[in-house]
Amino acid sequence: MGERRERTKYQGVYQRRSEIKRDSRDGKIDICYYITYKDKNRKKIWETIGWKSQGFTAHFARDKLVERIQELKIEYTLEKPQKKEVMTFGEAWSIYSEKWLPNLSRSRDEQGRYDIHIAPRFAATPLDQIKTIDLEDFKQELAAKGLSPASIKHVLGNIRRVFNKMVEWELFDGRIPTTGFKMPKIDNARVRYLTPEEAERLMAELKKRSLTWWRIASLSLHTGMRVGEILALTRSDLDFDNGVIHVRFGKTGTRMAHMNDEVKSFLREMPNRHHAALLFPSNKDDDARVMEASKTFSRVVKYLGLNPDGIDERQKVVFHTLRHTFASWLAITGEPLYTISELMGHASLEMTKRYAHLCPDTKQRAVAKIASMALQALPRDSNLSHDASPGGF
Repeated sequence: MGERRERTKYQGVYQRRSEIKRDSRDGKIDICYYITYKDKNRKKIWETIGWKSQGFTAHFARDKLVERIQELKIEYTLEKPQKKEVMTFGEAWSIYSEKWLPNLSRSRDEQGRYDIHIAPRFAATPLDQIKTIDLEDFKQELAAKGLSPASIKHVLGNIRRVFNKMVEWELFDGRIPTTGFKMPKIDNARVRYLTPEEAERLMAELKKRSLTWWRIASLSLHTGMRVGEILALTRSDLDFDNGVIHVRFGKTGTRMAHMNDEVKSFLREMPNRHHAALLFPSNKDDDARVMEASKTFSRVVKYLGLNPDGIDERQKVVFHTLRHTFASWLAITGEPLYTISELMGHASLEMTKRYAHLCPDTKQRAVAKIASMALQALPRDSNLSHDASPGGF
């Protein structure tokens, strides 16, 4: 035949001259126009546009090619899965604050850290765009503002909890930027505990000034409960028959604190309000908790001179010192660290080891028992002495 497609001046447009067919208008050899392109599966397509004798031109074929390419682009866009829009940290916080924040005993503290530090930096940032390096920079920024390592750790902990909840609730499936992230190291473990004489003076002075805060302080000293746990107690949490207090809002979840006779006595003397009522309500509202920070306690500590000027922060007497005293006294009397850990509601035994140095020297006693048992195993009629053993030693 000899007929073949030839390129035109338009890319993707070809023509083929017929050896037998002629244009009736001018008698010249007729020309057929084609276009070529690849479909969505990358397969090459040849499409016949028409003959010159029918009024088709190379320019028309070029326009038809452009049209086909546009149609393919639209089809590809419609079929291509659209990238899921990732929520911003601010949107995640809104969900977190509604669904989870009310469950926390220190919800106001978390909200404050978000408003002051986190929101200005990350509220408008999509979760998948917050990288570990961004948190490293943020950590340095917080330090430059003068925040303590403990405060920085609290702020970064807020961010970690939001990410964890979004993953848990299947609202985010990306990488959590705090994975492998090194939190600031802090050494704020309080080493100060009260002597029995100091505790007696403190409690006596508290009772003179505020019966409510004497009761709250007594609970902490005799059970090791945190102030937030105490302020969240209701009448239904008290089980006098079994001598336990159900702690429902602890840092490590629900646990039990144990009453001694003194605790049972003053709790029974308290006003008998309805079953679900707070044990320590606000004076202004029976359904509201009392303030977590008491000026009464700090005034008594100052009055008794327990915090002299220039004292190390870890040596200062604060309300938490009562809880620390509870654990320290248990260690001094020889209670096992595991028992102390359970009573304190510690997340791990590692946290309780700070009291190990107060425990009696049980290791020395244990080794002494081994020596005693070894001596008992020697024959009673043996004439060997410690310095007359075989071999002359």
